[in-house]
Amino acid sequence: MKFFLMACSFSSAFLFSQQTECGLQKSEFIDFPTVDKESISCIAKNSEKKATVFYTLASWCVPCVKHLPDALQLEKDFNTDVYVVLVEAEDDERIKRAINIVKRASQDAKILVLKNSVYKGGVKKRNSAFVKQITPKQFETIPDFSKFIVLNNQGEVVMVTNWKDYKEIDRKNRENVQQMLSHTVIPLLK
Repeated sequence: MKFFLMACSFSSAFLFSQQTECGLQKSEFIDFPTVDKESISCIAKNSEKKATVFYTLASWCVPCVKHLPDALQLEKDFNTDVYVVLVEAEDDERIKRAINIVKRASQDAKILVLKNSVYKGGVKKRNSAFVKQITPKQFETIPDFSKFIVLNNQGEVVMVTNWKDYKEIDRKNRENVQQMLSHTVIPLLK
């Protein structure tokens, strides 16, 4: 029990440290920090890890919810931090459902929310603007959901996954999600 409490306090302290270093502000609507491309880069730069993973999630997106355990497992299996980035607006009623989905998967999950001031409109428009902004030129910009975004400890985006990374495999099959991660994300974490 002591170990669990220490781990929780370390996780909270780490997120608090990132908030302080990067100037992250909590949303006025929910009790989680809001982010944009620059603050995500800052979080990765201030990490002691080789790489940091940011996983996008919308409450109504079936693949997002289905792949969430795989995203969170990366933190346990590799020397990385994983942040779940909620794409619904801070004041959208669906954001509460998204938070509940993440908390059911892991009480210790690090949750971030896209800033309303930067990403305006409905969830698809917000996600599209974020994906366009975060995706480097060497990757195809596809504004789908359930993205694994990997940044190195210099704050540079080194991977943005999309549905094409699944190629011929069934995206709904958990084993196939592991196959996709093994050839896109996991090599960057080792």
